[in-house]
Amino acid sequence: MKHHLLVFILFIFYIIIMTAVMVWQGIGIAPDRYAFVLLFASLLVKRTRQFILDWIPFLFLLISYDFLRGFADNFLFKPHYIELIQAEEFLFRSLPTVTLQALFYHPPGLSWYDFIAIILYFLHFALPLAFGYLLWMFNRQHFKQFVIGILILSYTGWVTYIAYPAAPPWLAEKEGYISGVTKIMDQTLSVFPQRLQLPTIYHQFNPNPVAAIPSLHSAYPFLVFLFALRYFRKKALLFFPYVLAVWLSVVYLGEHYIIDVLAGILYSFFAYLATVFLHTKGWLKAFQ
Repeated sequence: MKHHLLVFILFIFYIIIMTAVMVWQGIGIAPDRYAFVLLFASLLVKRTRQFILDWIPFLFLLISYDFLRGFADNFLFKPHYIELIQAEEFLFRSLPTVTLQALFYHPPGLSWYDFIAIILYFLHFALPLAFGYLLWMFNRQHFKQFVIGILILSYTGWVTYIAYPAAPPWLAEKEGYISGVTKIMDQTLSVFPQRLQLPTIYHQFNPNPVAAIPSLHSAYPFLVFLFALRYFRKKALLFFPYVLAVWLSVVYLGEHYIIDVLAGILYSFFAYLATVFLHTKGWLKAFQ
């Protein structure tokens, strides 16, 4: 038990240091880059071969999702603007993004929480990968169940992006549907360092500006939380403030409506329950 606790603490420390270095050096936290961070950790624990066998298929499917996501806005369906705005105003009598930015965003200066919000936004891939690696170190069966959940979540999101392309608040502002929203990310990223331009396959991918609902930036950390509850019980509650911070950040930054966040939560529940169902029925044995 003490050995496992020591390994856990060392891994958390390693992940924090490496993630901080990537941010400080201006290295985008893309899954292919982050995989090398985890690969190096597997070298340290002498499990490189097992890492390659277990992780390559998962990373291939995850990166393939992001590649396909870039084409989801090229189909016949037009982006939706008005419906999300009307739903948000019906629920909250105003647009929460506009309210948050009016209260807390003070251009031309940037506040410390602007940078925190951006970092949380860009950790949406790093977090599930780090959590998956933690599971992989101690229980490969738990890791493989979690992987199935992530893939179900990602690809159901992708299907939705095709069927219902939805514009985020910053794009609705740009197209004149609403006012009072700034794409804070553009203002903040210009201040971040641009030191190391390491190669990544993501430079070849097409961005999809109308993939707002469901918010996978909100869904990934919540899915991690659900699996953490399953495997670590009450200890997982310590992680929930982080999840809340991510939800608040994506709305404040103008990247998502609260409707998008709620949809992400529902998709997370679906992916989690689908994984548990498949496991209970024994249909995941082929992946074990």
